[in-house]
Amino acid sequence: MKAALSEVSAGDVVSVLYKSARYGHYLVTGTVHCSFVDELMVGGQPLAGVPKSVKVGEDKQLQRSPDKEVRAFPADYDGALEAAACPVSEISHGDLVATSIEQAPYGRFVVTGVVTAAENDARYLMIGPWILNSAEGENPRILEVQRLASAGEHQAPKVEVRAAVKAEDLS
Repeated sequence: MKAALSEVSAGDVVSVLYKSARYGHYLVTGTVHCSFVDELMVGGQPLAGVPKSVKVGEDKQLQRSPDKEVRAFPADYDGALEAAACPVSEISHGDLVATSIEQAPYGRFVVTGVVTAAENDARYLMIGPWILNSAEGENPRILEVQRLASAGEHQAPKVEVRAAVKAEDLS
């Protein structure tokens, strides 16, 4: 993975599989951006750290280490999924969806994964760390949601309802 990451630069379009204890597995496909400290990002998610010099055989090369939540890069899916555009109001916890998002400075990107609901509010829906819907309504950055499969009708790992974050978890 480090070798593949060493060939990536700002402007490349990539797909990255992430795994989070809170959000489960989710795939982000978008344009790579560099942070102000030269970390690679896709859709606002960290992809890889700053380049570091490492010895490879007799040579020194610059390599990047993947972020701790990166599980596959590049990430490819060779199966077939049937997608149907769906309003956010018809999405619920456990559905497998592909969501197009536009957010500055990252541009347009697609997040594919299992939707999670909040423990105290089934309307507060997220895909990975991106809000789909909350008490204020639909996220205006969401361009389109496509349902790939309803909850229980797909093989993606099950994701638990998101518990509230406690103040002591933030310190």
